[in-house]
Amino acid sequence: MSTKTGNSGAELFKGVLLAHVIIGLHVGVIALIGLLVIFFGGIARYWGWILLGGLTAAALFGVFLYRKVKSRGRDIYRDLRSAPVMPGGTLEVSLLGGLASVKFSKPADAPALPPAAALPALLEDSATLRIRELGNLARMYEKNLITREEFEQAYAMPAYEALKAKYDPAGRMLALYEKCVLRA
Repeated sequence: MSTKTGNSGAELFKGVLLAHVIIGLHVGVIALIGLLVIFFGGIARYWGWILLGGLTAAALFGVFLYRKVKSRGRDIYRDLRSAPVMPGGTLEVSLLGGLASVKFSKPADAPALPPAAALPALLEDSATLRIRELGNLARMYEKNLITREEFEQAYAMPAYEALKAKYDPAGRMLALYEKCVLRA
């Protein structure tokens, strides 16, 4: 009997300890919510001053940068253009992880991207392009824009008919012409 009493005392202690931990976590959550209310209440109450301070800081930084570039602007540009790192090329300076960037280059540089017609179709594989091309051929034949001979030549009909004879000798499936043109 003493074993059960000692065991139930340990379980009682664990239960009381767990209840205290749960109450402590609840108190912590309530305190965190109170701090968030105070913080966002302060932001809501003083948002005008915060905005004015941020704009003032940005304006002062802009004035400082403008004075620095104006006093040594030509020297900075000359130094950057004559840098041995990229003679005759372009130089891009990124600040704040790319948030602000300045690009120094010749005025007659090539366009950043080639024309859209010069770009290859990289998003589709050759099989998808072939399927689209054959679908377009079926629509062209349906609208009488190509002849049946041109249709058969584009679809390699002798090879298709040999495969159809091998795998569908009873002719239960529709032929390619019926699938592509008559059902379209």
